[in-house]
Amino acid sequence: MKQVTYAGTTFTTGTAIADALLALVEALGASGGSASVRFPALNAVGDVTAVDVVVGPASEVVAITVPSTSPELVDDEIVAGFEQRVRNLSHPRAVASNESPVAVWDDGEVADFR
Repeated sequence: MKQVTYAGTTFTTGTAIADALLALVEALGASGGSASVRFPALNAVGDVTAVDVVVGPASEVVAITVPSTSPELVDDEIVAGFEQRVRNLSHPRAVASNESPVAVWDDGEVADFR
C-alpha cells in the first residue's frame, strides 16, 4: 500500500494504483494537460472509498510505501485506464476533423493568417 499526499490531503491506496497515478501526473505535466481522475482509497476507518482529484502540470503528488493491516487495494481497470492515458499522452495520434481550419471571430469576420 502507498500513502499519497495531494493538495494537503493524504490517503492510502494500492501500490499499483498509486504508481499508475504518479505516471499519469508525470505525463500530464510533460504535455501541459490536466485530467479528472477517480480511484479507490481507504478512509480514516479503513473502509474503501472513492477519491476524485484533478491533476495537471502543477500537481505535486507524493507517494510513500506504508505498512497496512488492510488487504492491498487492487483495481486493474483503474490502473489500465491510467496506463492507457499515459500511452495516449506519450504517443499522441492525429485525429480526423470535419471542422474548418479557418478561424472565425465572434462578429463573423474570418481571420486571415497569411
